[in-house]
Amino acid sequence: MKKILLFCIPALFLLNGCNNDVPDPEVKETGQAQEAQNETVSAMAMPKDVTVQYLVKGNNLYVDCKTSTISFREDSDKETGKIMLSLDGKPAGVFNSAAFVVRNVATGQHHAHLKIVNNKGTNVFEKEFNVIID
Repeated sequence: MKKILLFCIPALFLLNGCNNDVPDPEVKETGQAQEAQNETVSAMAMPKDVTVQYLVKGNNLYVDCKTSTISFREDSDKETGKIMLSLDGKPAGVFNSAAFVVRNVATGQHHAHLKIVNNKGTNVFEKEFNVIID
C-alpha cells in the first residue's frame, strides 16, 4: 500500500500541473514537417523572454507564442492580450490562444507580421518572419 501511495501522490502532482494553458489539440498532430523555427526577442519596451515558434506542415502554419508577462486566457491574473497575425500585409486572424493554426496558406513565400496586443489595445510585441509553403 505504501508503494502505491509513493507512486500515486507524485504522479497526481505532475498531472495536476499540466492542466493549465494546454494548446489546441490540433497542434499535437504528428508526421513529417519542416523543422520548427525558433525566434527569441528581447527589447527594452517589450516583454522579456518572448518566444515565437512556427512550423509549416503541408499548407498549414502552426504558431506558438510564449511570454511570461501576457496571458491569452481571460481568467488569468496576469495582463491579458491577443495575437494578431497578417500574411503579406493581409489579416490572417486574431487569436486568443498562445498556440494556433492558420490553415490553407497558399503555396509560396509569405511575409508574416505577428503582433501581441494587450487588453487596452496597446501594441506590446511585434515580430516579422518569412514562411515558405511548398
